[in-house]
Amino acid sequence: MERVKANFKASLELALPGQEILLERPKGADMGDFAFPCFRAAKALGKNPAQIAQELAASLQIEGAEILATGPYLNLKLHPQVRARLLLEAVLGPVPFGSAPAHAETVLVEYSSPNIAKLFTIGHLRSTMIGHTLAQVNRYLGCQVQRLNHLGDWGTQFGTLLAAYKRWAEQQNPRLDQDFEWSEETAEKHRTPLFRLFQLYVRFHQEEESQPEMRDEARSWFKRLEGGDAEARRLWTWFRQVSLAEFQRIYDRLGVAFDAMDGEAFYEDKLNSAIEQMRNAGILEEGEGGAQIVRLEDMGIQTPSIMLKADGTSIYATRDLAAALYRQKTYGFDRCLYVVGSDQVLHFQQLFAVLAKLDPWFKGRLTHTPFGMIKLPEGKMSTRKGNVVFLEDVLDEAVTRVLAVIEEKNPELPHKEAVAEMLGMGAVVFFDAMNDRVKPITFTWDRVIALDGDTGPYVQYAHARILSVLRKAGATWVDKARPTATPDAAIVPYSCEAIPPSLLGLEDPAAQTLLFELAGLPDAIRSVQRENMATALARQLVAIAKAFSGFYTNCPILWAENSPEVRDSRLLLCVATARALRQGLFLMGIKAPEEMWWENWWQT
Repeated sequence: MERVKANFKASLELALPGQEILLERPKGADMGDFAFPCFRAAKALGKNPAQIAQELAASLQIEGAEILATGPYLNLKLHPQVRARLLLEAVLGPVPFGSAPAHAETVLVEYSSPNIAKLFTIGHLRSTMIGHTLAQVNRYLGCQVQRLNHLGDWGTQFGTLLAAYKRWAEQQNPRLDQDFEWSEETAEKHRTPLFRLFQLYVRFHQEEESQPEMRDEARSWFKRLEGGDAEARRLWTWFRQVSLAEFQRIYDRLGVAFDAMDGEAFYEDKLNSAIEQMRNAGILEEGEGGAQIVRLEDMGIQTPSIMLKADGTSIYATRDLAAALYRQKTYGFDRCLYVVGSDQVLHFQQLFAVLAKLDPWFKGRLTHTPFGMIKLPEGKMSTRKGNVVFLEDVLDEAVTRVLAVIEEKNPELPHKEAVAEMLGMGAVVFFDAMNDRVKPITFTWDRVIALDGDTGPYVQYAHARILSVLRKAGATWVDKARPTATPDAAIVPYSCEAIPPSLLGLEDPAAQTLLFELAGLPDAIRSVQRENMATALARQLVAIAKAFSGFYTNCPILWAENSPEVRDSRLLLCVATARALRQGLFLMGIKAPEEMWWENWWQT
């Protein structure tokens, strides 16, 4: 496909010298495989765009394709057999479909970054899984990727937690549970050290509203922590250990891993150097109240960046600055993506401006990848107020709902608990990916863990349905659709399959539509890298699953017109579709089950 696209583009460049040639993907296979909008060329040449399209259609020829003028567009439409051969060779060939060769570009992806001593909420899902997909896709496209988890393990919040712990948790029978409206089941489930710390944190913020002096107590404890106080350090270390153990359990369940988990505290001994660099550069000055600031009016930002508070303690901007300088020295990166919520837009504008003033090397290398927050129907979630939805509760509820369906539809399904886990996780993760990264999401149970419609289970079901067909065709066909080894990095490895000389049975419009949607997968993967969000990939996987449904309905496979050649061609298309779906899901951190239940609940 890429070769045909390159030939089409080269022919257009010869016919329209000096014009920028940008090809688009038409909406459907009946409209062609590539489209050239003639608007810009027409404007430059002083002609009507439809006239330009007609002239080009009359003069251009591409072997194995028709060149058609459709209004102001020039479309290239592959002959059915050519489209089938090119797609099957690409998907079933030795090079992973849509991947790129390894190259030297180093990409850092900072994501997840939970705060120590706080449980994962549904709000943590966005940063974690958006970042995971960005890391996977950049690896798939040949980049050298470092997956970074910048833990929130330092700052004033730990002064709050230390103060709360010393006030209540060291007493006999501390009054914790009765201040929270948890169901008995939830309270029992989360009766862990980390949940107790979460309760302490919430209670402190509740009571400080009527006792403002408690805030000074929290600030004092953080100053002691940053000053090396033995008791503060002992408790902070325990808070961190408890949290990391719980975090790792959730990450294992999500299938997410990191190359480095250096939290803010890691940069504590690097702060003085960062401050000194700013002083030497002449950009650090004293602001109102005695805080140390960097003015950014010359960078178009009216709000100065505070680097040290008046009492000399650092803030997260100081630690982010030190982290960027450390990463510059350690990785010499080309791009660094910060997958952090949209409420931090100003912070990153300030940070990037300070770094650019400090060293021009940083210009163009840093990207904030903001995402809209997940809200409750009654408003924004707040850990301080305790009105949050825990991520594990959402995952468990999704799995429970799937298991109930399996028990009803196919109670004898082998490994049904494992299948329910795959589908439940797929529902939650895919839901997030299908939503535009920038837009906020209002959390409702039925919406987040939906099993029908354009969902993860819908795509997973398509994969399982294909494997069911292949099992009936014989073990060798199933093996063609299974990875040959454990996935490494971001690639699901498969063996190379020989394509027969004739691909009979794929001229049917339903088969051609499926081939067309498969051809869109590489563009969708590249879109993830270009736009820093998974939405295009999720939607393309849904389009492939829907196209397979049409193919399965309209094109008999196992009893294909009593023709072994037609049967084998259609089975190869099934294999290619299964591989594409599995690879796409894998890039998003979702597993592809081989068995489910067999009702047509997934049809649309």
